[in-house]
Amino acid sequence: MSTMARRSKCIAALTTAAISGWACAADSLPSDAGAQWQIAVGPYLWLPTVNGTLRFTVPGGGADASSGPYNYLQNLRFALMLQGEARKGEWSIFADTIYLNFGRHESSVNATNGVLGTRETQRDVQTSFAGTLVQLGGSRTVVRQEWGNIDAIAGMRYLGVKGTLDAAIGATAGSISLAGSDFHVAQVQNIFDGFAGVRGRATITADGAWYIPFYLDVGTGTSKFTWQALTGLGYAAKRVDFGLFYRYLAFYGSGNQLVQTLRFSGPSLNVTFKF
Repeated sequence: MSTMARRSKCIAALTTAAISGWACAADSLPSDAGAQWQIAVGPYLWLPTVNGTLRFTVPGGGADASSGPYNYLQNLRFALMLQGEARKGEWSIFADTIYLNFGRHESSVNATNGVLGTRETQRDVQTSFAGTLVQLGGSRTVVRQEWGNIDAIAGMRYLGVKGTLDAAIGATAGSISLAGSDFHVAQVQNIFDGFAGVRGRATITADGAWYIPFYLDVGTGTSKFTWQALTGLGYAAKRVDFGLFYRYLAFYGSGNQLVQTLRFSGPSLNVTFKF
């Protein structure tokens, strides 16, 4: 089976697991008297700038390589984004799945040793990045007023990262460049972080159709620290919501973890169907 086929099966399995877990958890929520289930599902388009630092283990030492910022038009190979929510009264369960695959990007390597040598011997360095993000969480409305609502949230965030480092290594004698060799390394890291925070919306019209959403969470686990924030402008129709948001998501690792820093930031166009 090809790498792309295995990757597609993995994405499908994670997406199914997230949605299945969301549905099963929804069945176990406390029921509010008289409340009806409200289901919302929607694909969305998030165009984040992705950058950070990946720490690769190489023979004889290590290398910290910059990752990104990636250009969507030149580097993006594939993207999949889907989110959903089930709500009954003050309680809800939500899920979010993202897959991004960026091709090779010119990079720089810092604090290298071992087989990669020094900056002077590195003629060409490129990195690539692929990541799968799955979030599953629950919330309870703690404030509901005419101006909007605030929910307390908690959940789990998974990030599976595959990074590659390619370098052309050459030797020098004075000002003369000698023959070199190509070097390739690929590493994978699975990150599991718990998170907690708040989310909600503030209405800006009397009928509540136009609103400003807000979201903030912080967490830890495999990562030393992770946090996420979102805001923007939304419009709620009877059966569908439209939104133009700005979303920021960051992971900070430690030690010899592959992900030392990884940041996603950019606009998101959302269409959510309500049932």
